[in-house]
Amino acid sequence: MSTTTNDHRPSQCAKPQPTPALQRQIGPVALLFTGITGIIGSGWLFASLYAAQIAGPAAIISWIIGGGVALLLSLVYAELGGMLPLAGAIARIPYFSHGSMSGFMAGWLCWIAYVATAPIEVTAVLQYTSNYLPWLTTLVDGNRVLTGHGLIVATALLLAFVILNLAGVRWLARANLAVTAWKLAIPLLAVVGLIVFGFDRTNFTDHGGFMPTGADGIFAAVAGGGVIFSLFGFRTVIDMAGEASNPQRNVPLAMIGAVVISLVIYVLLQIAFVGAVPSAHLAGGWTRLSENVADGPFAAFATILGLQGLAALLYVDAIVSPAGTGIAYTGATARINYALAENGQLPKLFMRLNAAAVPVWSITINFLVGLLLLLPLPGWSQLIGFISSAAILSLAFGPVSLAALRHQLPNHPRPFRLKAGLTISAIAFMFVGCIVYWAGWQTNWKVFALALVGGALLIALHYWGGEREKLDLKQSLWFWLFINGLGLFSLTGNYGGGLGLLPQYTDIAIVSAFSLAVFWIAIRDRLPDAETQALLNLAPSAAQ
Repeated sequence: MSTTTNDHRPSQCAKPQPTPALQRQIGPVALLFTGITGIIGSGWLFASLYAAQIAGPAAIISWIIGGGVALLLSLVYAELGGMLPLAGAIARIPYFSHGSMSGFMAGWLCWIAYVATAPIEVTAVLQYTSNYLPWLTTLVDGNRVLTGHGLIVATALLLAFVILNLAGVRWLARANLAVTAWKLAIPLLAVVGLIVFGFDRTNFTDHGGFMPTGADGIFAAVAGGGVIFSLFGFRTVIDMAGEASNPQRNVPLAMIGAVVISLVIYVLLQIAFVGAVPSAHLAGGWTRLSENVADGPFAAFATILGLQGLAALLYVDAIVSPAGTGIAYTGATARINYALAENGQLPKLFMRLNAAAVPVWSITINFLVGLLLLLPLPGWSQLIGFISSAAILSLAFGPVSLAALRHQLPNHPRPFRLKAGLTISAIAFMFVGCIVYWAGWQTNWKVFALALVGGALLIALHYWGGEREKLDLKQSLWFWLFINGLGLFSLTGNYGGGLGLLPQYTDIAIVSAFSLAVFWIAIRDRLPDAETQALLNLAPSAAQ
């Protein structure tokens, strides 16, 4: 294999053409708040409900597991984000460590999760709002879906997200400070209100006990109860790293800080939620909990307790929190398109900036895709597992890239160097495999199918465009092995429609061992050191 790029990457000449430059305008507090607002969105409104429905009171453990994995991955990306502070870094960094196909697949999976997030946040807004504007949603086969009028309102909200992002990140970052301060205050107020006025300790022991669905319920809630969906909003910090001031210091601090602050809030919310559920709502057990409060659990409990002021604030926050997250993801999604275009894997159209230095065509095209996604959205809970599986699978590239880049670029400046980085990366990658497995076959087959579509799309673009840029297929074989193995385990396993052929609990050991083996293969099959350095030299902003 050649260790230079000029012979097989003619589209990237030795003297790269100037590209539109994103401006470093986001300060440390604004970057931290970007991470927090990405984490505390519709998840705080619904995840406590659906996690408890799957795991009962033991959903608290689900949050601790999910938070631990989020913290491990945020530490991994803290080193990577400080080392290579690029817009859409989730797609850019694997490109340097494992080449074109790996970089594209990381960006493709991340884009799938991101582009669906703004529509699902809008759905959450309207689902809560339907409590007093019932014409926005309706029940179809037991699922809450948007009506025709609801689709019109949802379209207007998505358009508002676009307009706010096009105004520029400096204005957006300032506005986000006020929004995030509100988003921190209201959940904490809900915790205090429910614990002081409606806490029932017996909910943790009665109605099937603390673990009514066993350990499997705890694991399933991590993937399918909104836990992972909620916590991995720290990714928005990575995606905005190309516009952060002093990114080498601020990016690591913002990511780790956002995860720690948000995890504390989510654990408190889960404790308050479990303690506040009225006994009448548990007559059918935890698994039927959502039948009475699916449109707004915290507001419903506040109303039952006579806390009308708190309920009113929660209904307002049901607009502010998801909308704030939707705005953040509208911008972050465009940075993924920008990164893939900068990799040479999407048309340069996606890199065009408006006068406010914002990727205008990326945001516009993502808005149109979001409109299409509004039509089949069945409701908040039905899409969480899918988004979670796609999102965490895209983050699997981070631990692999950290380990590979330690070999490829040993002397590159690392303002934050993770101690025991290889060990932590291996453990984080192992947990990624487990969480994807816990999502179950009914969720994963769709994610894996879209991954195959993404790979085929890159190959088609490669030949259709007449490019002879190397696809680096060998360096991406670990990923295809990973998803095929997880697909087999999901089909034969014990979660979400699996056939139940794998021994219970032994299945987790099998998935863990398999993930560690794939991790080793991925490090072995990294790009040659000289090729990584050559690619870095073609990206001046990364080489600084």
